[in-house]
Amino acid sequence: MKAMWNERYQQKEFQYGTNPNDYMASELAHLKPGRILFPGAGEGRDAVYAAKLGWETHAFDLSEQGQAKAIRLATVQKTRLHFNVADASLVKFPLDSFDVIALTYFHLPIEIRIPFYARCVSWLKPGGIILLEGFTKQQLGLSSGGPKNSEWLFSAKELEKEFPGLNILLNEEKQRDLDEGPLHQGKAEVVQFKAQKPL
Repeated sequence: MKAMWNERYQQKEFQYGTNPNDYMASELAHLKPGRILFPGAGEGRDAVYAAKLGWETHAFDLSEQGQAKAIRLATVQKTRLHFNVADASLVKFPLDSFDVIALTYFHLPIEIRIPFYARCVSWLKPGGIILLEGFTKQQLGLSSGGPKNSEWLFSAKELEKEFPGLNILLNEEKQRDLDEGPLHQGKAEVVQFKAQKPL
């Protein structure tokens, strides 16, 4: 898996573009900047955007090539972020340390996803927010991106169960057009999710 992402990200072009995901950008516009984590941050488009808004931005990805491009993008855009190379099944952060955790098209096998989500909730401060956009199972057969294994894809009903104990503020499956670099282009089936950790 690491080799695949390194090969993808070593291309000169940013594979998912340099602009932030529009759902993440619209949500961050309404939140007071604090401490934010981007798991599976790829080439850093969302993390760099948050840093430019004044967030203390932390990110990680499995790919060293992704990290290098993210740091380069941050430098070009005259901002800074903390970006580590790490595996989602092993990475650790202090409890109650983030105001927001933002998951943009970060698809994992279910045996890793469930315990990882539980750790994400433990890393959130009370009142903290989880943001997520990703492909649903209806994405299979479409050419706009995403895993080809249905178990890696989302559904609103499953997300509700995978983040128990949070107050769900948004959990909507929808069809939308993607225009995010060469690998996210065209009609897509996605879910947008927002939930808050109780105070």
